[in-house]
Amino acid sequence: MELISEAFEAILIAGLPVFLFSFFMVYFSYKKGYLSSDVCIKNAFNKNNNSSQLSRENKKNLLFIHSKWVTFGGGFYGLIAVFTFLIIELLQIFNFWLNVTSWKDVTDLFSISALISMFVDSIINMVTAAIWFTYWPNKLESSHFILWVIIAYFCYRMGAEHAKKFYISKKALDEPVTDSQNM
Repeated sequence: MELISEAFEAILIAGLPVFLFSFFMVYFSYKKGYLSSDVCIKNAFNKNNNSSQLSRENKKNLLFIHSKWVTFGGGFYGLIAVFTFLIIELLQIFNFWLNVTSWKDVTDLFSISALISMFVDSIINMVTAAIWFTYWPNKLESSHFILWVIIAYFCYRMGAEHAKKFYISKKALDEPVTDSQNM
């Protein structure tokens, strides 16, 4: 019974956000032309895949978030690393604004030491995100971390597949109807 309740908790806390993040990352990969709709997401990051621009060679031509996805290795691992990085960064920003008591706190952000500190924190956050499998067990109250990873992976794959189907159906709806198609 404990395992079932933890599975439902994992679906809500990890699965749903991973599904949504995966859906949007993959959908915008198709929309921006980084992926061809003939490519299955599991093959998108293969080195010999010519129909995918999601590669280290094309990293400079990608949107920031897609470039980070490629930097972290792509696929499920890279997606969770980007997701972890964004969560860590957003939590730091949120905590900063919660602790602001005066304008001096805000103006201190523009000092050299604060800028260096932000740069170092960002690098530390990237390393932490890259080894996300050590970050999340400390944040989740779980004795079944593998279950959380399996559910997150399943939701990643579902999000990617739904994004592809949504992209294909939206593209079909957006195509203009010609007279030859009406006959």
